[in-house]
Amino acid sequence: MKTYRFLKITSPEDLNISYKIRKKVFCEEQKISEKIEFDNLDHLCEHFLISKDKIFIATARVRPKTENTFKIERVAVLPEFRRLKVGSLLINKIIETYLINKKDNLLILHSQVAVEDFYKSLNFISYGNTFYEDGIPHIAMKYKN
Repeated sequence: MKTYRFLKITSPEDLNISYKIRKKVFCEEQKISEKIEFDNLDHLCEHFLISKDKIFIATARVRPKTENTFKIERVAVLPEFRRLKVGSLLINKIIETYLINKKDNLLILHSQVAVEDFYKSLNFISYGNTFYEDGIPHIAMKYKN
């Protein structure tokens, strides 16, 4: 049985793995500029990885916005592992990490409109108007607990 593992990044080596996944998904696949993708905010964030059989396949970061508001960002799953519930596992583990015993916390994100339904399936709700980041339509969302 192949198992997935969720981990918080604690080493520069693992952070580089996260960067490689983000570069492949966002810069190479979606043609987002590296200047936008690597926005000099990574040092403010907690970073996470998902591995499967010791291969790293997904990543995300979470950035504190206020004392109780945290923004999920840079959610990336390698193409060959999509539709296998890896993204759901990643987001659910982040929800668990930031909301367990912390009911006052709020989780927000900016979803690409193309994957808005994915986040809705995980109990996020949309708010505000569609906006563009590097030419890609996005919508603000927050977790409803």
